[in-house]
Amino acid sequence: MFDITYLGRRCFRFIKRHPRISTLVSLLFVFCLGIWAGRVIQFSKITDYFRSYTDPEMSDVTKSVVDGITHRQILDNGVLTNILAISPDAADIRPYRALSAGIGMESLMSLAQRHKALAAINGGFFEMAGTFRGESVGALKIDGEWVSEPEQGRAVIGFRTVDGKIESYIDRIALRQELVLSSGETLAIDGMNRHRGRNELIIYRPQFHAVTLTTPNGVEVVVRNGEVTGIYDRQGSSRIPADGYILSASGKKHGDLLAHIKAGDTVQIRETVIPERVGDSNLWASFVHIIGGGPLLLRDGVAPSTQAYEREGFDQAFHSFWHPRTAIGKKADGTLLFVTITAAEAGVRRGVMLPRLSELFLEWGATDALNLDGGNSSMLIIRDEIVSIKQKDSTKPESKDRLQSTSRDKRPQKKAIVQKNTKPARGNRRIRPMPQQQGRAIADAILIFSKP
Repeated sequence: MFDITYLGRRCFRFIKRHPRISTLVSLLFVFCLGIWAGRVIQFSKITDYFRSYTDPEMSDVTKSVVDGITHRQILDNGVLTNILAISPDAADIRPYRALSAGIGMESLMSLAQRHKALAAINGGFFEMAGTFRGESVGALKIDGEWVSEPEQGRAVIGFRTVDGKIESYIDRIALRQELVLSSGETLAIDGMNRHRGRNELIIYRPQFHAVTLTTPNGVEVVVRNGEVTGIYDRQGSSRIPADGYILSASGKKHGDLLAHIKAGDTVQIRETVIPERVGDSNLWASFVHIIGGGPLLLRDGVAPSTQAYEREGFDQAFHSFWHPRTAIGKKADGTLLFVTITAAEAGVRRGVMLPRLSELFLEWGATDALNLDGGNSSMLIIRDEIVSIKQKDSTKPESKDRLQSTSRDKRPQKKAIVQKNTKPARGNRRIRPMPQQQGRAIADAILIFSKP
């Protein structure tokens, strides 16, 4: 068994016996650490970070966007809080997937402009790397069809329209999906539109991708209009039909699926939402749009404990540190509060702890609230303008330091010798500059449309 105490004693003895070698190794380690830090850490952002703490500017401005929608912006000690308050009858609200597909990422500005939205805010969590980059991690239901299943019983918000008004509900939910065979037997479905793990049965729908992106170590069943039209064993990455779906199984589920299904069988998918509040299953089944996040911040005016955050899978580093945040709150009269709390300066990580965010929602009059994806994803857009960063005032004179640096840049410079680059670009691709704005590409978002 590894003994850290024994190793520490041996290292201490080595340092005493060979001080020169130990010093040389230490210097080499510090040198390598410095090279790594110089490449990874953005030292230019450090001054911006400390300047954000000493920013003396404070303001609290509320503006009307359209009838029934107001935007309040609070600037305090370098932290910018945006609150978009929407009356139930003032707008249409619905989630959208990036690139209108199950995987892939897109900027919030692109999503808002593509769908001509009045306002937009980033949505839930997602995979940030790998083949399934951009796949939603958590509940996502759009136009009555599930795109992604709930994650670890985390909190979600549901939207539906009743008599021209938006009704919303916040709770923790789980989803049970079953494959009902022609014999009446059922097989449990483990997930949808995501990576197929070991011993899992996953369903892939057309909005996910053109193919399932699976490895050839399982079986895939093609279902079209409720009928099994093809079974492909040990092939993988089957094409998803536009009028059906793919059932993909591996491990033990591979044998179970082959033993219970054959070409020509009629099958169906049975879905049951299991909310934390007993008796609300039919209510949740009626919601056309559902988007997940977590953790739950408020329920009936009461904030959960940090232990409740951790039961949803969020550790202390997540809920008790000053991260940028995106969240949604709901008042007793149905008014929705879309909130971002970020640094006023782009590229600086400032925010709020989740217990404090719960207190703020109570101060703003909310009875229920839900945290969404935060960090670099936090962004709020109104009328094609990013309001989650402080817009620079063009009427203010530039600082003395900036004017000096500008004047130095205007000095005549020697003509540089242009050397032809004989090395072709990798893959013969053009290099395009990235837009300089706060936020990163995201997987899904909530878009707000004004009513005519």
